[in-house]
Parts: sequence; structure tokens; C-alpha cells
Amino acid sequence: MTQPDSPERVSTRALHGRWSQRIAMIAGLLFAALATTWTIAHMVPVTVRSAEAMRSVAFGWPIPWYHQDLSRYTFSDYPTVVRIIGDRVAPLPTTVDGLALAGNVALTALALWAFFATLVALFGPALRRTLARRQAPTS
Repeated sequence: MTQPDSPERVSTRALHGRWSQRIAMIAGLLFAALATTWTIAHMVPVTVRSAEAMRSVAFGWPIPWYHQDLSRYTFSDYPTVVRIIGDRVAPLPTTVDGLALAGNVALTALALWAFFATLVALFGPALRRTLARRQAPTS
């Protein structure tokens, strides 16, 4: 039986803490990637070249994952630029491709990870020095 403060017990607690920190970081990264993917789909317009193409307009970048039937809207000339329409009164037929969404989230998470890793590499040493100076005893 292990004692409450034995080295094996302390090591297990430290290992559990590291894993829970990693899981929290990954969950946060995936949440940020999903929010970014959703925002990109709503902000990036799509060019529609014909009235027939309005039946299935694909949104999402780089992989289209959100499809809307915008055929109820008519435009005077094509090509035209459209964005996702969120109509709560008369909802539009919409489909979401889950696999493409997962691919977009994975690509976005990879890009966010690279961005934040670069920020840490660039500004981490300066931040550590600043924090060390603040914690140093003043005489």
C-alpha cells in the first residue's frame, strides 16, 4: 500500500496534472478552431455564377462544409456574391457536411497552434525575464 506522501503518489498526482492541463489546452484549441471556422464561413462571401448554382451554395474555407439552397432569391445578373443567410422566420434548406467541418476545424487548429507557438517562441523569453524581475526581492 502506498503512503499518502510517498514518491509514487506524488509522481502520479504530477502526471495527472500534466495530462489534465494538456487535455484542457487541446479542448480550448479545438473550441477556438471551431469558432474560427464558423466565423470564416459567415464572413467569407461566395461567388455564384448562375441561377442554377443558387440551389446549392457551398460556404466554408478552405473546404466547403455549409450548403444552403438560395434558389428562392433571384438576382438580376450573374455572377453575384452571396453570404450565409440566417432566416429564422422562413428557414432555408441547409445541410452541414460533418466530415468537411471536421477537416476545417483540424486545419484551423493546426494553423492556430502554429500561430500561438510562434508567439510563445518570440515573446516567451522576454516575458519570463520580466516576470523574474518582478519576483526578485527588492533591497
